[in-house]
Amino acid sequence: MTVATAPPKISSARLIVCYAAILGTLPYLTLKASWVTGGGLGLRDPSFVDSDLMVFANLATGGMDVVAVLLALAFTYSWGRRIPAPLVLFPIWIGTGLLAPIVLDLPVIVADLSTAQLDEMPLENWVWAVVYGGFAWQGILLLTAFVLYARDRWWFVVTGTVKPGTIGAAGLLGIAAALITAIGHSIWASGTGGIAARGQDVVLAVLGVLAAIALANVSRGRFWPRLVLVWTGAGAMAGTGAWGLFTAFTMGSTGRVVVLAVQVIGGVLMMISVLRRLPVVEQAT
Repeated sequence: MTVATAPPKISSARLIVCYAAILGTLPYLTLKASWVTGGGLGLRDPSFVDSDLMVFANLATGGMDVVAVLLALAFTYSWGRRIPAPLVLFPIWIGTGLLAPIVLDLPVIVADLSTAQLDEMPLENWVWAVVYGGFAWQGILLLTAFVLYARDRWWFVVTGTVKPGTIGAAGLLGIAAALITAIGHSIWASGTGGIAARGQDVVLAVLGVLAAIALANVSRGRFWPRLVLVWTGAGAMAGTGAWGLFTAFTMGSTGRVVVLAVQVIGGVLMMISVLRRLPVVEQAT
């Protein structure tokens, strides 16, 4: 006879982190819902969101925040541990890559928004604060929820030793791509444009270099700090690179596509290489 056991109790701290992260998505989702349904919330020029391309872009970006809500719940409740690892890891990896640079660049973004002349933009001034503030909020809290989840599900990553082997050709190509990416973003950071955009270029260049150094030294010392650096740097390369390619092709601006394509490929290769060095194969959960 099998005795049913109650699911483990969820700590108050994890519940707070979960629902605080979800709360941070609501302003952005409200804006997107308004725009795709013909509303004018936060718009100076409603025609800005009337095109099929903008409807698609708003549905896609709104959908990404819906995924963030689902991830926050999965990271908190016991059913989330039964989800196959790739279905959890891929979206949060891309999410890390998109959100971490915004969090790190937030002081520059705030400075830019406080001094920039936004009166000619199609969006009301407060929309920028809501969007970037929401992204930073999600970045901090969603990633906190993920760390707590990963600590429970993949505890051996913190306590285990590196699996023997080398980073291989994928790792070497990824490191080269990270350095090319860093050079490209450093050049763009010294060019024209808003200080927030240039600041994010600096952040991406630094993250790429740190990821390259961490991957090159993955066999030395503790494994998890290097995994964190590669995870964040490679995620930033893949996530922001993919978004940059999307906007470049849809907006007809292809001047940076070569570097962005190298950036995406390099991020994927770096992540593949570091995952091959995980201490042990995941056990059934």
